Amino acid sequence: MFNFSGFRRAFGGVKGQITMPALLLIPTIMLVIYLLFETTKLSREKIRHQFALDTSAFTELTAASNFLNNIAYSNGAYPFRIFREYYEIDKEEIDPDPDAMENPPSKQISLYEFYYVGGAFPQAVLSDIENGVIPPEATEWEFHYFASDDPVIPTPPQASWETETPSADPETYYPINSEFLALAYKVPFDTDAIALYVLMYNMLGKIYEGQRKVYDTVSNGGEFFRKAYYLNACSQGGEGCSLSQAGREGSKEFKKYIVGTTPLYINKIALTLKNTHDHNTMPMKWDLNDKDLDLIGGKLYQFAYLNPGSRERLRQLFNGIDINQPFAAPSNYFGINLARYKPHTHVRVAMQCTKASNNCLWPNPTPKYQVRTNP
Repeated sequence: MFNFSGFRRAFGGVKGQITMPALLLIPTIMLVIYLLFETTKLSREKIRHQFALDTSAFTELTAASNFLNNIAYSNGAYPFRIFREYYEIDKEEIDPDPDAMENPPSKQISLYEFYYVGGAFPQAVLSDIENGVIPPEATEWEFHYFASDDPVIPTPPQASWETETPSADPETYYPINSEFLALAYKVPFDTDAIALYVLMYNMLGKIYEGQRKVYDTVSNGGEFFRKAYYLNACSQGGEGCSLSQAGREGSKEFKKYIVGTTPLYINKIALTLKNTHDHNTMPMKWDLNDKDLDLIGGKLYQFAYLNPGSRERLRQLFNGIDINQPFAAPSNYFGINLARYKPHTHVRVAMQCTKASNNCLWPNPTPKYQVRTNP
């Protein structure tokens, strides 16, 4: 028979009034502990995948920004600085040739000016052109081919390229120096000029082709995004963590924003040299398609520009795009199927340069693309 008196002695006093509720609360406390544990486990998994998404999205667009910055630099600053250093390193000045014309120019020029006026390369718009240093605070690097306001000195055909969609006429002989200045000045017989011009732009063309192949490879199928996601989110394994599955959903969005560029090549070039004996000019022309010349594959690279579709994609990237990536939630003590709630992470990633159009490749090539991420 149950001993009520013993029960009352054990639980009827003050101690019993505390012990009984405590015993009743133990299951609740245990549930809270389990709940905190499972919540922490889920939060840790979510944070891990969020970090992986942020890193992967940044890495994917950084490949594009590096590609565009490298091409922008080689479009303007690189040829400008090469010609400036090569032709002005000794500051050689060329005198006018009074025997060549009745009213020769009154001032001296440098070899740098001789080739710039001819259209060999674009020049940076600088207040201190002598040093050739572009101020780092400049939001836009302005580069322009020579444009003449003097009817005696013609504007070279290269000046027409300063548009978003330039084109080169395959039948035009593009000059690399000024025929008028070759006549008006005592220009030395300098065949090294054509060698420098051809070698430099041929080298820039090879650099462009190499960089484009690398970018096309790493951007194909969101390769950078998926591998970065796998390395950051799948180091401990887990569901959906094979290399073929990791980051698949997020990479689909990046496939819509692959940047396409178009190179501009010329097929014919012209150079005017000076005959110092009779003071007459000697026009020289090269058709790069001539089989007897067999020069650089019949064409010479000048620069690369964004195709129309890529300009539209870059305008969208300026404001940012939303990337969503689902992840597999871990199992829990309560047996709740969290997959039905579709757990996922989100990041908004943008690639921006200093122009509102987000076209800093051409014209005015400015290598200032940056990648930014926001939650």
